[in-house]
Order: sequence, then structure tokens, then C-alpha cells
Amino acid sequence: MNMMHLPVKMPDLPSYRESVDQAVSGENLRAVASSLTEPMALLGLSFLARAGDPVRKELGEMAVRAKSEYVPVVTVLSVTMDGIDAETVGGLVQGDPDNALGPYLQGTLLHVSNRASEALAAFRKAAACPELRFYDSITGEALFKALDALHLEGLDRLCALSWKTSRWADFSGAGIQPIYHALSEMARTADPATRPELAEILLTLAGHLFVTSFTNRWFAQRAVELAFMIKAELAAAASLRNGYAAAVYGLTRSMGCWPGLKEWWNKSPLELAQFLPNRIWRAFAAADPALMNAYVIGEGNANPPESERVAFEAAKERAAQAAKKLIEAALSDPDAIFGPYLKGIPPTRRPPVGGPLFSGTPVGGLIEKRPDLFRAAAANEEAMAALWKAGENDPSRKNAARMLEIVWAIIGYAQTHDLAYPDSLAVLFESGHLKPPLEAKSLATGRPYVYVAAGEKSPSKANDQARFVLLYDDNLIANGWYDCGFAAGMCGGISASDLQEQMKSRGKAGA
Repeated sequence: MNMMHLPVKMPDLPSYRESVDQAVSGENLRAVASSLTEPMALLGLSFLARAGDPVRKELGEMAVRAKSEYVPVVTVLSVTMDGIDAETVGGLVQGDPDNALGPYLQGTLLHVSNRASEALAAFRKAAACPELRFYDSITGEALFKALDALHLEGLDRLCALSWKTSRWADFSGAGIQPIYHALSEMARTADPATRPELAEILLTLAGHLFVTSFTNRWFAQRAVELAFMIKAELAAAASLRNGYAAAVYGLTRSMGCWPGLKEWWNKSPLELAQFLPNRIWRAFAAADPALMNAYVIGEGNANPPESERVAFEAAKERAAQAAKKLIEAALSDPDAIFGPYLKGIPPTRRPPVGGPLFSGTPVGGLIEKRPDLFRAAAANEEAMAALWKAGENDPSRKNAARMLEIVWAIIGYAQTHDLAYPDSLAVLFESGHLKPPLEAKSLATGRPYVYVAAGEKSPSKANDQARFVLLYDDNLIANGWYDCGFAAGMCGGISASDLQEQMKSRGKAGA
């Protein structure tokens, strides 16, 4: 999942297998729970509930009645699996007061609400907490017990594990990224006395994350990088700045290699491992032509020109076969594959001095034990990349690429003009930020893109940039959406009603 802005509701995504969707339906989970007495199994059923389904809360309450020690675990599940807002985060802070996760998220929500002093207080509270807890060892074991209670085996068990592990990992993108972005943004405008403190809080965040899970170590790395960048900017001597730069390089250098293992295709084993649960989950869609067309957005649903259709269908078939082989490789022992992701890092597992950043994790051990699995994952990556390439001439995709090029030019112009956007798109051609034969016109309609950022400045916060529309294609597409480009340097979609509301709030109701 890409960085999202807060508050956010976690999306309710399908498992890509009808039998699993039926098994985790609210009705079925309630029925199975009615015959269970084991608290951990009830907790696991709560974990399995779909995002936003009230059955999660019901099952969580049943688990807590059976074992009161699960109160903090249930509050964490509510945040990680359903969404991050004032209500869920408030419940976490109240239910697990010395867990750093609550005040970190609270500080981020306060930051995006422009309550700077309160945000700083929350971040200070988070940094003072002894640890950041996701309760992985409990929730991971609970999930396996719930799968047993549902009698999910074979492909059903593999699908359920890949789906839920992928959803679990998504929280780090939705919840952890905004935390370190908020701290970095606060440091940008903080007074000289506070900036070093914010850098130290970032380092504390990294330490908190480092001991939790394999997934969170990637985000710990980024927090350290941002902390060192702040420290480098504060350093007066060039030699000290170079020292910080060397420290960042030393931290990241080991991530792209693994002793004794070769790189497959163009990704290292660590990069493959980072997204392995997601790729196995998506393989269930890629292996089924009907599901690929419906769900594998960006690869299988392209509409290339007729002259390229045969090649595209051949690439789709190769992708389906690669997905099936990945599923076959993972089917041999699903619990052993997903356990290292779900159960976190045991306290005794620490990387050796001078060793790779991830070598002390159970996932690191999985890489060493299952090279066949990671070769299948690499082949799947290659096939999906080839499918993307085969559909690159889809008119809608080319239109999005053109919009993105213009978005980057707008941002580049602003970066050299006191963060002010150009008065018109014509200015980008006059200044050389864009050059013919590119035209600022929709490839779908031939009409000019609607540029709506003239006379405005770039939002200072990443949270606001992710929402701020720079331009859009006035070709209204399915379900009342417009293709558009955002100030965060991304293209996406926005509903007609949301666009109208945003334009009104920016004083451009007539745009």
C-alpha cells in the first residue's frame, strides 16, 4: 500500500477466493464463535473479520470477556485492521496507555489538524514509552487457531494467510509512514531548540519499530534516514554532514544484498521478501482470468491497441502461469511461510554485529530455507512486469503518464519559485519545464487538461499534498470519477463531488 493520508479507513479488499470470503463473512464468524470457548481462537476470528465489519468488535469483546488481558490487543487490532482516526486511536491510548503506537498516531492526527503544540506533546509522550507493541506473537498464534476452527486447509488456508498477512502489513504503509513524515515536517518549521529533539524522536521511533517485525524494519530505516538528514542540516561543519551521510549509506548498503544468495531478475531476495505475502495473495487473482480482469489493477485490465492484443494476451497467460507456480511453491507449507511475518521478531533474535539489517529476523531465515519459493516469486515479478509492459500503450494509461509528466513539471517549477505554482501551463513550456511535442491535452478527448492550481502555493504537509489536485481530465469516467494529478507527485482519481468540494474550499468553485 502507498503512503495514505490520515485519518484513513482501511479498505475492505477481497481474498480472491470465494470459499475464503464465505468463511470470513460476519455471519459465519459469529456462527463458529458461538461454539468456541478458547479466548485466543475468538481473538483470531476477530482478526479475520473484514475491514469495517462490526463483527470484529463483537468477537473482540467475546475474547476480552474470556480473557481480560486481551483488552490492549483488541484495541490495536481495531486500529491496524479497520482504520486510523480519533476514535480508534483514542481507544488505543486508553486501552494500552504505555504503548508508544497510540501517542505516535495521536501526534500525527494532531499534526495534520494543525495543532502543533499538542502534536509535539503527543510525540514526546510516545518517545517516553518503553516500547511500541503490535502484539504480533499473540495475534499471529490466534490467527492460526482461527483458521483451524474454520477448518481452512490447502489452498483455502494459503489464500486466507496471504490475504490477512498482506492486510496486516498494509498498516505500516498507512499508519507508520505518516508518523515519520509528520515528525520530519514539524522539524522543517520548528525553532532551533526543538529541531534536534524531533530528530531524536525519529531515532526513538526507529528503535521502537526495529524490534517489532521484518516489515517495520524497512520503516525504521526510513525514520533513521530522516533523523540523520535533520541532524546533517543542523551540523555546521561539512565534515560532520559527510559523517551523517556515511551513516545513512552504511545503514542501507546491506539491504540490497544477502550473503550466499544471488539476485533474481532485478530484485534482491530482501526486496522480494518485503512484498512476498502481497504477491502470493495477488497470485490468486492473477491465476484466474476472470479475477485478473476484475482485480489486478494496472496489469491485467489494460486495453492496448488491437495490433498489440495478441501479444498482450500471451503476456497475460505467462503471468497466470507464473502466479500458479508461486502458489504451488507456497502451498507446500503455508504456516511456515507466513508465521515469520505474522509473529514478529522474538526478543532473542537480533542481527549480528556488522551483519545485514534483516539477518536477525525469522523472515531472513525463511529466505535461506526456501530459495525455491523466492525464485518463484522473482519469476512472478518478472511476468507481471512484462504484462505491464505489454499494456503500456493502453490509451488511458498513456493519458495518465502524460498527466504525470505535467504534474512533475508543475512541482519542479514550484520548487524553484518559492513553492508557487505557475500561472498557467503555458508557463511550463516557456520556462522549458515542458517541451513539444508534448501537449497539455487529454489523450481521451483532445481537450486541454483543467489546471486548477494557478495562483496557489504548494501545501507544506505531505498529508495535504496527497489530496491537493493540480489538474484533472474533465472526461468523466465510470462511477463519476475524474483522472487527476496531485501535489504529492502522483496521479489518481477523485470523485466529481469531492473535486467540487475541494474547489469550493480553495475559492475556485467555478473551476
